[in-house]
Amino acid sequence: MNRVVRRLYRSLTASRRQSFCGLMAVCGLLAWSLGNPVAGEVMPRAPLGLVWEAPLAETSPYAVSVEVLMRRYESETQQSLKPGERGKVGLKVNTRSGRGLSTPLPLLRAVIASLESRGFERSDILIVDLSPHQLRQAGILPPLSIEGDVFEGCPVIALEAGAHYDDEWFYDSPLPPVMQQDMALFDGQSRQRRLAEGVQERKSFLPTPLMFEVDFWLNLAVGVDDPALGVDGVLASATLWNVSNSQRFLINQATASAAVAEIAAIPELEERMLLHFVSLAAYQFIGGPRFNSLYTRSEPKLLLSSDPVALDRILYDRINQNRVLEGFPEIQPMPKQLPFAASLGLGYFERSQIRIEPVKIPEELRVDPPEVTEPTIAE
Repeated sequence: MNRVVRRLYRSLTASRRQSFCGLMAVCGLLAWSLGNPVAGEVMPRAPLGLVWEAPLAETSPYAVSVEVLMRRYESETQQSLKPGERGKVGLKVNTRSGRGLSTPLPLLRAVIASLESRGFERSDILIVDLSPHQLRQAGILPPLSIEGDVFEGCPVIALEAGAHYDDEWFYDSPLPPVMQQDMALFDGQSRQRRLAEGVQERKSFLPTPLMFEVDFWLNLAVGVDDPALGVDGVLASATLWNVSNSQRFLINQATASAAVAEIAAIPELEERMLLHFVSLAAYQFIGGPRFNSLYTRSEPKLLLSSDPVALDRILYDRINQNRVLEGFPEIQPMPKQLPFAASLGLGYFERSQIRIEPVKIPEELRVDPPEVTEPTIAE
């Protein structure tokens, strides 16, 4: 019951529910929630604060590491990553920083191969991100000269195309800057027009495929510094780069941090958000969010966790360590979305509560990793 009440509290900032007044409204929403569960069984998460770390081998690095990490999750939760009632799985990629710092294609292929080996058809593995242009730059969508929105047999959903949002499901944020002006300065007609425009500008529509079409979704994030966010990592990939009208939140750190944490806590989005991959093969410690090879670092490690806050804390520490080594100032204070998200029960940001568990590569995977299909070029 406590979990239901907590989810109800979170959901007051987003969704199709209009407004609630006092105790009667909360009780009504509670009755609605208990009588109308979201279809499909929700997969169990790994314990918060637990981060698995696998080495990236020299040959077929991602295929081996992804498989061993997925097996470690399945062992921990006693639950297989196989198709459920809905029969589909989502892969949220991040292409915001450009081709040099997008979700690595070998990682994407390895995750697809491991999901295939567990019973998913490629046509049921949905690859999701915001921008069709950036998806093409990253090599996930084909060039405009080639028809089709697929990546090696998997459908690719570019949310900015608009067909995958629902008008009834949105995050309703505080008033945009235009609405904070003194409305007495405008005449009645102008005031009404600006009010109507402001109501629409408040809305960031949510990615309905990841909410209502999949059994669960995996977040394949990257790590880079960002002036507004501090760290553009796991939480940002799952939230700001997963909804419409998100650039407005980057006005300052306060609005960006609040939006990240509150969107991540929306029940319908959060309950299917199962696991997060972060490759340390390339991350950027300054000059972000656009890719700059001069400020990228590489470690042969792949991280997996159900805790996006813990992963962002790890990225934050690594970014600051490299800044100090290169004579740049650290990112201070800590990005506010970390403690804010932790306060909503999404994870742990204190290092004393984060446990990194190394995962060894078993011999059978070194010999026979899951087969990864190489890309084919249409003639």
